[in-house]
Amino acid sequence: MAVEKIIVMALTYPELSKKHGPIVCVAGVNEYGEWRRLYPLPFKIWSEDDYKNIKFHKWDVIEVDVEKARHDPRKESMRVKDWRQIKVVGHIEDWSLRLSIVQELLDPDIETIVKSGRSLGVIKPREILDFYAKPRQRLKEDAEKLVLEKMEEADSTVTLLEYLGIKDEHLLPEVKEPDTKIEKLPWIGYRFYCRNPQCRGHEMMVIDWEAQELFRKYKVVEGPVKEKLFNYMVEERDLYFIVGNTWKYHKSFMIIGLFYPPKGTKTQKTLIPLFKKRAKPKTLDNFILKRE
Repeated sequence: MAVEKIIVMALTYPELSKKHGPIVCVAGVNEYGEWRRLYPLPFKIWSEDDYKNIKFHKWDVIEVDVEKARHDPRKESMRVKDWRQIKVVGHIEDWSLRLSIVQELLDPDIETIVKSGRSLGVIKPREILDFYAKPRQRLKEDAEKLVLEKMEEADSTVTLLEYLGIKDEHLLPEVKEPDTKIEKLPWIGYRFYCRNPQCRGHEMMVIDWEAQELFRKYKVVEGPVKEKLFNYMVEERDLYFIVGNTWKYHKSFMIIGLFYPPKGTKTQKTLIPLFKKRAKPKTLDNFILKRE
């Protein structure tokens, strides 16, 4: 592949890889509006001061040298050739511009993403019914069980606020017990209807880093966690779900990122397209001289 500029739209909570140690999955889009999954990226990017110059956040624009991941059949999955060479080249602060980008990428519903063969997408639920925890014994999806186990193993004594320096009082409260370790984590997620007229409802696990870290502070959904991730998101924000699947269970989608512009946010009108268009490959017809 080549060097690409990627808008970071989602970071998942760290999981443990036997080969790479604690790792993070990053999702976003390149300058052509093509979805990209950067995986695996080492947790040390966010946890160690030695790498603070390449530490990045959601809605940062990063420049990375990527190639297609050889052992991952999902077309969006890329391997960063040298993560130490990541460059943070910009940041998108304006909610209107963020919304314009998301609207360009928006999928009608979950079923459309599945049928397209893509492993990443973004939807706006028609109705959000609940945010809740589910006991492990009630889990049916093998993909969800596997992800929970990996997140447990990688559960860190360093909190999200410490190594990302996020000061968002509306979403992430101050974490005062960074050394707390939680065992046997429950499933947490949303129950919702997507915009497919035949939708019978979805129950989807959330592995977004911010949401998981918030849960780890309080250990229960009821109270501040539900207040922020359900009441606040439904009443004061327009909530979108960035969703992705796992390479092993390609039909099992999870919420890997939350996008939550304030209610009433309008898209930003731009004089030029948000994304570039790739040049069409030349065919034999391009080289044949036409006779008049």
